Amino acid sequence: MVSVDVSDAAVTVRARTRSGVPAGCPGCGEPSAWVHIRYIRRLADATLAGRPLHIHLSVRCLYCENPACSKVTFAEQVTGLTVRCQRRTPELQTWLRLLVWCWPGGAVPRCCAS
Repeated sequence: MVSVDVSDAAVTVRARTRSGVPAGCPGCGEPSAWVHIRYIRRLADATLAGRPLHIHLSVRCLYCENPACSKVTFAEQVTGLTVRCQRRTPELQTWLRLLVWCWPGGAVPRCCAS
């Protein structure tokens, strides 16, 4: 973890993945530590003390070291925190699915539909 900012409006956690630790390619499973770039993923999480929790996670985009793999680059995922192409943590996504399932009359707010 790099820092935590707490305000009346929200809690923001800034963190980064560990450098030098290999990540498995989703295409072939081959571990790689060959970094292409780093970028910030902005994730929404469940509330903390009644405030929205935002996670700004610096992750690596890595080259696959297997020449036979169809993936050239891939983004590392943090188990239990990130899912490919998602802007919500798995926990928040689960809560939203439960909300949609339990919503009376089936009229779900647009923010919860995806």
